[in-house]
Amino acid sequence: MTELDLQDLTSALSLYTSFFIFLVVLTFAAFIILMVILIHNIKSRKNPKNNRQFIEETIAVQEEERRRISQELHDTVSQNIKALLLTQKEVKDHCRDTNLLTELEKIISLEKKNQKELRAIIQNLSVPALASIPFKTVINDLCEQFYAQSKIPCKFFVDPDLSLDTFTTEQKHHILRIIQEALNNTRAHAKTEETSVVIRKISDPQKNSNLIRIMIFDDGLGFDSEKQMAPGNATSHFGMSGMEMRAKLLGGNFSVNSSPDTGTEVQLELPLQ
Repeated sequence: MTELDLQDLTSALSLYTSFFIFLVVLTFAAFIILMVILIHNIKSRKNPKNNRQFIEETIAVQEEERRRISQELHDTVSQNIKALLLTQKEVKDHCRDTNLLTELEKIISLEKKNQKELRAIIQNLSVPALASIPFKTVINDLCEQFYAQSKIPCKFFVDPDLSLDTFTTEQKHHILRIIQEALNNTRAHAKTEETSVVIRKISDPQKNSNLIRIMIFDDGLGFDSEKQMAPGNATSHFGMSGMEMRAKLLGGNFSVNSSPDTGTEVQLELPLQ
């Protein structure tokens, strides 16, 4: 293999890498656009709070799109990155040019980083086997996964005598997505040094019953939650709207408390099953 051939191959591999990065970005852009359209449609209705069927259909579409994207990324981009790494290793083994070797090592390093990030994306889109694993373990695994991906410590605490496995699989799914979205917002916006997920049993004196309170909070930048969460606010993050919709399906109360420089607390209160 001549030096010219190696240079051509290196250029082709670099172009191929850029193409797949673009494909991942394009796929997620399409997903976000779809979600924004769905959220806009539900908000445009007169009584979205009472339209349970529409909320269920919206979330079902969202979950199916997550599943489809996750599967396609695994079956196409993930497999192609593996093939690229093998090809790059073979080229590196036959390359004797020092400059080309340096460039190849940069490309291989970038591909490995892309592979790691792609695995994290697929993992976030997928849903664990909620029916066969204790729900406390699932949430704890989510916190550990969050730390592994963001390097932000995530503490998890649940009352020792509180069972979370009385929820149905569908309810667990909604709860997990709310926690996941809150953590994603923390990673993307809060610039925090630490976050926590706390689940407690509390009493509701007005209804003479018990509730489960789930809190996700951080010590980051914070924001004006009253303004951000105000009805009709066009700048409200669609992830917040998604969490609100899931809370409605759970029959719970959802709130976000935050102000600039004081951190953020996302809170979900549910009837004790």
